[in-house]
Amino acid sequence: MASKLNILCGSCGYEDISKNAKKWCTICEEGFCGDCERYHKSMKVSRDHKMISIEDYRQIENISVNLNCEIHVCVVCIPLEHKSCSSSDVISIDEVSKNAKQSTSLLDLEGTISTTINNVKHCIKNREIALKSIDQDEQTIRKTITETRKNLNEYLDKLERNLILDLKSKHGNCKSKVIKILNQLKEMETEVEKLREQTLQMKRFASDLQVFLERVN
Repeated sequence: MASKLNILCGSCGYEDISKNAKKWCTICEEGFCGDCERYHKSMKVSRDHKMISIEDYRQIENISVNLNCEIHVCVVCIPLEHKSCSSSDVISIDEVSKNAKQSTSLLDLEGTISTTINNVKHCIKNREIALKSIDQDEQTIRKTITETRKNLNEYLDKLERNLILDLKSKHGNCKSKVIKILNQLKEMETEVEKLREQTLQMKRFASDLQVFLERVN
């Protein structure tokens, strides 16, 4: 209950700031300074809350709610704000609260809560399944990557072997051809050397007639 000496702003007090309240919210049952009152009214959830002056609140702060007319009211507010309400509309809190535990609204609330709990449980189960599926997918992808790497390695190894075999074959063929040509050139060199030697011998020891006849033949 607010102090008789001083009613402080509840919002400011939450921030450890002491500031006198100018208005009282009958819904939140809390005082508000000028700045916090404007902020309170600007919020969608609280813009329809009933605000009264601190002076009016002083008159009713010790009076409990004991009658009901659509909204809960105290006996002080009835002549001030519920003059037009008929006596049949204004009934005691004790009367209107009878069998509240068996009321349709409470049963509806219980049903809503039960449905919400079931929905939340379903969502939790669904997310747990999704989480398990994510782990399984990760393992499957990891296995696929490993197998793909293995297959690539095997393919590259086979390709390397085939290329090396092909290289050896072509190398052997080229080398054989070069060796054959080289041998032919060496034989030709030997024959030419023999011819040169014969020519020198003929030049040195044969007569002009013999040289002439050799050339003719």
